[in-house]
Amino acid sequence: MSTTQLRSCEQWASGISHGIELYVLDCNPERALITVIKHKRDALYSEGVRCEERGGGQEFFHAPLEEKQKYPMAPGTVQGYGRDFVFSEDQKLDWCNMFALGIEPPYIRNPKLWPIKPTKFGETVDVYSREVRKLCQNLLKYIAMTLGLKADIFEEMFGVAVQAIRMNYCPPCSRPDLVLGLSPHSDGSALTVLQQGNGSSVGLQILKDNKWVPVQPISNALVINIGDTLEVLTNGKYKSVEHRAVTHKEKDRLSIVTFYAPSYEIELGPMPELVDENNPCNYRRYTHGEYNKHCN
Repeated sequence: MSTTQLRSCEQWASGISHGIELYVLDCNPERALITVIKHKRDALYSEGVRCEERGGGQEFFHAPLEEKQKYPMAPGTVQGYGRDFVFSEDQKLDWCNMFALGIEPPYIRNPKLWPIKPTKFGETVDVYSREVRKLCQNLLKYIAMTLGLKADIFEEMFGVAVQAIRMNYCPPCSRPDLVLGLSPHSDGSALTVLQQGNGSSVGLQILKDNKWVPVQPISNALVINIGDTLEVLTNGKYKSVEHRAVTHKEKDRLSIVTFYAPSYEIELGPMPELVDENNPCNYRRYTHGEYNKHCN
């Protein structure tokens, strides 16, 4: 995307910080990543710390296995606790504990999968998720503005946006050359918000120019991935990012990931404002629900 289209990171950062006390450190559309620094006065900062310590894994993932197995991820579903520890001589496979929950709209929640322990787990995740939802709504406004569109166009289009949270825990692995924390993929969401645990090993890598580039964790920062939905809606002006997670021989890695996407019933396709003779339609129309079923 050109400098003219993006306008300026400084202008964008100023607008966001006036709205929610956050600072955009990096908004490079070629990498399809946005780095947002949380201000220590913000609810997003404090709730992120709580979610990481109580809701994200410092307690949950170190609980006895029998406690975690009370909330199993059933075959063919994407909510609950699951493990991807698979051994093979032929290929790199995932080495990761994960715990996922539907957040919004209310009908996608499964109350039986919300742990009683740690104490106040549900409350912490709910408050953190509300703050992340505000962040996503604000970021989408400024993305729309960089495209010359009205600020609320995505919010009006998305309906009651779908939001889910997934917590990933990769323990140390004696042979990190043989496994991955998460295999290469892109996200079907519009935006994916990543919080990496304080002190965690470097794990996130993005594919750039056919090379895997590590994304160094920044203290008090969130990394936002552009997802497939936003690539389609913008007719490719914003690109979805292919990424993966790697493991470490001595250090564990904790991350909290929020997915923000349109309502399942909404039909999606390149926005008419971004299609013309010089920019033909590059994607077919589909519903987010249809895409979600295909991916899962």
